[in-house]
Amino acid sequence: MRKSGLMLSILVMAIFLVVTSAMTLTFTMNPTQLQSLYETWENPDSAGTYLNPVQPITGGVKYTGNVLTGASGFGQIQIGANFWGKPYEGSADEEPSNVDLGMGSLKGYDEYALIIENVNESPWMFNLYFNVGWTDYGETNYYAQNTWTTIYPHERRTLMLDFGHAQVWGGDYEGDWVDLNSLDVNWEHITNIGLNIGGNMPVGPDDYTFEVKVYPVPEPASILLLGSSLFGLGLFGRKFRKV
Repeated sequence: MRKSGLMLSILVMAIFLVVTSAMTLTFTMNPTQLQSLYETWENPDSAGTYLNPVQPITGGVKYTGNVLTGASGFGQIQIGANFWGKPYEGSADEEPSNVDLGMGSLKGYDEYALIIENVNESPWMFNLYFNVGWTDYGETNYYAQNTWTTIYPHERRTLMLDFGHAQVWGGDYEGDWVDLNSLDVNWEHITNIGLNIGGNMPVGPDDYTFEVKVYPVPEPASILLLGSSLFGLGLFGRKFRKV
C-alpha cells in the first residue's frame, strides 16, 4: 500500500511537470504593480490628456482621466512603469522606478496579459506594450505592442501581447509583425511596460474622459487543479503513514 501510494504521487508529479512545461507562461501584474503605473506618454502631446490618481479596487485598479484628440480624431494615453530611472538616452530627469516591484524582467515568459473592463458609456480602444532600450546602456531600441482592441461599454476582455507575434518599431522594423524571440531583446532589462488607452473619435481637438478597471490574469485552472491533486495526495500519504 505504501509503495502504491508513492508510485501514485510520482505519477501525478510527472504529469504536473509535463503539463506545466508545455503551458504558455504568462506575465501579468498584481494589484500593487498596477497601482504603481503612471502616465508615461500621450499622443497628441497636450496638457488636455492626463491620468488621475490611481484608485485601488477589489482585485485590481481603476484608471480615470482624459484624452485630448488631435486633428486626425485619434487620441491616446500610455499608462506604464519605468524600471531603470533613466528611460531615455541622455535624459537628466529621474523618473519613478518600479524595478523593486518585480516588473523589470520578462525572461522565461511567452506573453503579457491583463484583464480590462471598460466602465465608460462609449467604446474605447486598448492594447498592451513594452519597451527595451532607450537607455544609456547601449541596447537596441524596440517598442512592441499587440493589435488595438475595441472594448465596448461595460465589456470585460482579456488582452494578450504574444511575444512570438508582436508589432515592433525599432532596429530594422517600422510596425512589422515579428517574433520577438528572433531579435536581440534583453528580456532581463525591460525599460517600460503597461497599456495604451485611445480611440478614433470625432475630429478634434476635443476632450474625452475614460474610466477603466484593470485586473491581473488568474493562474491557469489546470495548474490549480493539479496543485490541488498533489496537495490531496500529500494529505492521503500523511494519513496512510499514521495507520
